[in-house]
Amino acid sequence: MANLFNQTSSIIDNQELFFKLYNAKDEEDLLNIIDLNPTIFDDSNWKPLGGNFSNYGVVKNQQSSPIAALIEKVTNAIDALLTKECILSGIDPKSDTAPKSMDEAIQKFYPENNWDLSSFRKEQAENIQIIANGKGPRNQKKPISNISRSL
Repeated sequence: MANLFNQTSSIIDNQELFFKLYNAKDEEDLLNIIDLNPTIFDDSNWKPLGGNFSNYGVVKNQQSSPIAALIEKVTNAIDALLTKECILSGIDPKSDTAPKSMDEAIQKFYPENNWDLSSFRKEQAENIQIIANGKGPRNQKKPISNISRSL
């Protein structure tokens, strides 16, 4: 695996670093990983998202309310399920033949089902998981959520 950082030798390999960051339970764990790897987290190793210095607005334009952010994650998970159905049907999700809305996609891919029926919703919900653990930011004893989609 190529070294992604501007250092000649790595104390921690990229995969190990990824899993340490991924498994960090809270802000304190994350800051500890950063403090233990000052060379990797040196400013010279960081590039703007997409190579575009103007992307700060895109990154910063996330939901500030935790409830709104959670709803957005679930909505995105449903979008992913509908995109998966598009791909499984041989339709390019970005093409003119793809459904233009969630309602249109539900009608196209699930014509015999009403998403309000409990058994059908249960079947779809099995592909969306919300996992909460950890202490949350600044040890406020609030869980950290992780939304997972089966694709």
